[in-house]
Amino acid sequence: MKELTGIPDENITGFEGDDVPACVRNALMQWDELVFTAYDWYVTNGRLALGIEPGEEGPLSARLSGFLLDEHLRAYLPPDAVRLLEVYNPDWEIVIQFDDARGQLRTQRLRTAPGARHPKRVWFFEMMRRIQEEPETVDLRALPGWFIDSLDELEKMRKDREAGGQG
Repeated sequence: MKELTGIPDENITGFEGDDVPACVRNALMQWDELVFTAYDWYVTNGRLALGIEPGEEGPLSARLSGFLLDEHLRAYLPPDAVRLLEVYNPDWEIVIQFDDARGQLRTQRLRTAPGARHPKRVWFFEMMRRIQEEPETVDLRALPGWFIDSLDELEKMRKDREAGGQG
């Protein structure tokens, strides 16, 4: 579980209407934090739907939870919702679930808008920041191979640059 209580980004639109709870609209307006959480949980656990429900900090706060695509979830969801979880691209999309104002469970796949920061990108740069600024919070053994390869490539580029500057 994770709580989102930040101030919404007023530049993000969509999901207007009375049937979408305020906590969901607010969570969507905190795109970077939302997609970081979705991708981080994906890296750790696999394909999942990000559940959004009202938090304890007021009407705009949201509590996030992850629902893994396993046999239990498959049995609980309608086939079209399961299909969304099977086909979404975690690098560019997230799947969210929430109860609308009528009490109906909604499962939706959201794709990153053109020019916006996609989940993998947000996760990559946040993990780079954490490694440099708060390395004690990062379990290097849990990082995906492609990320370690990127770090290795950056280190090689740094060494090449330093070697070029010394000669």
